[in-house]
Formats: sequence, C-alpha cells, structure tokens
Amino acid sequence: MHPLFITGLVFAGVTALTMPYYCKITFDAKDKRTLTVKMILSSLFLLTAILSLFSCRPVHGHMFVMLLGFLFGYVGDYILGKSDRASLFAAGSCCFAVGHILYAVAFSMVRKKLFPDVKWFNGLEIGVFLAITALMLLIIVLKKPAFDPLFWPMFVYCLIATLMVTKATGLAVRLFPQAHAILMAPIGAGCFLLSDYMLGMMRFKMHDKTYAFKSVCTVSYYVAQTLMALTMFTLIRY
Repeated sequence: MHPLFITGLVFAGVTALTMPYYCKITFDAKDKRTLTVKMILSSLFLLTAILSLFSCRPVHGHMFVMLLGFLFGYVGDYILGKSDRASLFAAGSCCFAVGHILYAVAFSMVRKKLFPDVKWFNGLEIGVFLAITALMLLIIVLKKPAFDPLFWPMFVYCLIATLMVTKATGLAVRLFPQAHAILMAPIGAGCFLLSDYMLGMMRFKMHDKTYAFKSVCTVSYYVAQTLMALTMFTLIRY
C-alpha cells in the first residue's frame, strides 16, 4: 500500500471525525465559521487527489482531468458556502456540473485506453442512465417541486451527474476483475448524485429541511468526494 494512499486514508478519517461537528454548525445558517470548516474539509479531499499525482509515474492525462474536476468542486464548495442566494447557488452548481463532466471524461479516457473495442455508450450504461433518470422523474412527479426559475437548469445538472455515475459504473464493471478497488468510483459517484438530489429537494421544497435529511446530504457529499479522490490511486497504474 502506497504511503501517500495511507495519507489519503488519514485525511478521510479526519473528515469522518469532523462531520458531526460540521453538520451541527451548518444546519441553521452559513457564516464565516461554517465556511472555514467546510473549506478545510474540502481541502482534505483535494489534497488526497493531488497526492495521487505524486505516486503516478508517468502522470497520465486522465489524472489531470480528474484533478481539474476536484478543483472545480473546491471552488463550488466555496461559492455555495458563502450564501444560499440564487445567483451563488447557480454559480456553484455550474462549477460542480463542470466537475461532473470532467470526472465522466476521465473515466471514459481510462476505459477507452484499456478496452478500446467497447463503445462509448454501451447497453449497460444506457440502462443505468435511463433507470436513474426515470427514478428522478418519478420523485419529481410525486413530490411536486415548488416553482423556481432554477428548477429545470438543475434538472439538466442532475442529468449531467447521472452521466458521471453511468461512466463510473461502466468503467467499474470492466475493470473490477483487475482492480476491485475501482468500486470506489461508482459508489462515490452514486453518493455524489444522492447528495445533489437531496440538496435539490430541500432547495425546491420537495422535502423539509430536517437535521437528519441535511446531515445525510452533507455526509454523502464528503463520502463521495473522498471516495473519488481515493479512486485516483487505483487509476494511477493505467
């Protein structure tokens, strides 16, 4: 086990230990304290991603693409941590949308390199994409979101996140026999989509902002980013 990967696991442990405190202080309001703690936690998954580059010789293109995705996520965290204003919510969401696209591109690059005969979008991935999209539409129909100009742009955002989950799943299915740790990719991507959708449900009045619901949303996000960062240590050999 690479020493830098162990460091990443230590960062993950620090994040886990800090989560109860962060969930408590960020529930009621966003202020300088909550922003500071949030950016410290976000720095840990970003550092884990950066550390993976130091253990990769040579550094492959998909590693830089994934790292760029983490950088956009880091900026998005800062923007969303400042305020709940619609303009900042839209700007932060755009950062995360770009990050999702970059993750999807990175997963596609690895799969194309290892399995060049596999189509860019195969039957399995189409099925995963349609299943997740159908589930989202069902929840929307049942929950009846409050009208908001940002709703449909956010739905498109969720489709982008679904694409990222789809590409992570497609890579994991192909690569799992060679590297079992690749399961961190679809699990992390799934947690990311879960967090995004729960945030949207609170934003558009589809679910009350309870402490338990908000905490699951917050924890699933950091689990997602941590697993995605640790996934990079699996991809450094390809």
